[in-house]
Amino acid sequence: MAQETFEKFEGENKENNFKQTEIGLIPEDWEVVKLEEIGKIITGNTPSKRKKEYWENGEIDFIKPPDFKNSYITTFSEKISLKAKDKARIVPEKSILVSCIGIIGRVGYTLKPVAFNQQINAIIPFSDKIDNLFLFFALQTQVKQIESLKSVTTVPIVNKAKFSHVKIPFPPLEEQRKIARVLDKIQQAIELQDRIIEQAKNLKKSLMQKLFTEGLYGEEQKETEIGLIPKSWEVVRLGDGEILKETQYGLSVRGKKEGKYPILRMNNLVNGLISINDLQFVDLDEKTFRKFKLEKGDILFNRTNSFELVGKTSIFHLDGDSVFASYLIRLRLNSEIIDPFFFNFYFNWDMTQLRLKGLASRGVSQANISATKLKSFLIPLPPLEEQKQIAHILSVVDEKIEVEQKRKQVLKELFKTMLHKLMSGEIRLKEVKI
Repeated sequence: MAQETFEKFEGENKENNFKQTEIGLIPEDWEVVKLEEIGKIITGNTPSKRKKEYWENGEIDFIKPPDFKNSYITTFSEKISLKAKDKARIVPEKSILVSCIGIIGRVGYTLKPVAFNQQINAIIPFSDKIDNLFLFFALQTQVKQIESLKSVTTVPIVNKAKFSHVKIPFPPLEEQRKIARVLDKIQQAIELQDRIIEQAKNLKKSLMQKLFTEGLYGEEQKETEIGLIPKSWEVVRLGDGEILKETQYGLSVRGKKEGKYPILRMNNLVNGLISINDLQFVDLDEKTFRKFKLEKGDILFNRTNSFELVGKTSIFHLDGDSVFASYLIRLRLNSEIIDPFFFNFYFNWDMTQLRLKGLASRGVSQANISATKLKSFLIPLPPLEEQKQIAHILSVVDEKIEVEQKRKQVLKELFKTMLHKLMSGEIRLKEVKI
C-alpha cells in the first residue's frame, strides 16, 4: 500500500517554479514561517521529586525524550498525580514535542493530553493556520536547523526563544493536509510492521518455553536440576563426555579498519547470529590464522562484558574466512551428539541466559564467565533428531522475523524519501485527490 502511494505520486512533479529560501528551495507558492507564528510554544517542567504525592498513583503521563523518537508517543516512562497538575506543563492531544536539551531535535506527536519535562519544548498548533500532523512531519526535516541554534555549555541546549524562531516550509492548508495523510499512511504501515515483528518475537519466546520444557511429542515430564524436561531427555554437563570437542579463547590483537581477515568481536553477536556491521580486520601469519579460523557451526560465547550482556551467544554461519577476539570463547561441538543450532537456540533462551549469569564473576564494571565454569554448565540432551526438529521450528520463526524486519526497513526508506520529496515540493499534491 505504501509503495503504491509512492508510485502514485512519483509522477506528479509537474512544471513547478521554485525559489531559494533560508531553508532551501521550495515552490514559489509556498511560504516560510517561524514556529511562533503558527503555534503556542511551552517549555516543560518536572514537579518536585521530593514530594511523593506528586508521583504516587499517577494519572497523567509524564514524557521525557527517551519516550519518543520521531514517532507518535505511545510509551511513557512515568506518570504524575493530579496533585502535581499545577506544577507541570500539560498539552492536549495532537501537540508536537521536540527535545531541546541533551539530544537535540527528536520529535513526538501526542495522542492524548500529557505532561513533559524541561528538556522538551512543545508546540500547540493554531489549527486555523497549520495542520498538526503536517507540522510534526515538517519538523523532522529541520533537525540540522534546530541543532544549529544550540548553546554548548555542559549540555547542549536550544532555549525557548531560539526554538520559537525555527523556520519550516508552509504550503497552503489543504496541501499540508494531503502531505500529512500520505506520510501518516506510511508511518502507520511501519507501526503495523513493528506489531507484526513483536508478535513473531513473542511467538518465538512461547515456543522456546514449550519446546525446551515439553519437547515435541507431549511425553511425560520429569523434574531436574535445570527444571522440567521430557522424561526421555538427559541432563549433562557441557564439559562431560564427548559433547564438547574444543573450547578456545580468542585473539588478543587490535583490530583495524582494513586487513586480511575479519575479526569478530562482542558487538558482532546479535540475536543468536553474526552481524557483519562495524567489522574490524587483522593481518595474521598462516599458522595463527589456522588456529583461530572459524568454521560453520562454531558457537561464539561472550565471556566478558557488562553483567547484562555477558553470556551472549551466537552461531557462526557465514561464508568466508573469519577469526575471533579475546573476549569470546569458541565452542566446537560434536555434531553427532548435539546439534549446534539446537544448542545456540537453547543458549539464547531467556531462562538459560538467567542461569548462565549465575556463573558470572562480577567486577566493578564487567562480569566474566570462564571456560572452566562454562564446562560445568548443565544442559538438556534430547535425541539428536528431536534436537534438529526443534531447531528447524525456531529457525522458521527467525526467518519470519527477518522477512518482516526487511519489510519494515523498506518502508522506513520509503518514508525518508517521501518526507524529503513532499516537504521540498519536489512532489506536489495540490491537484491530487486523497
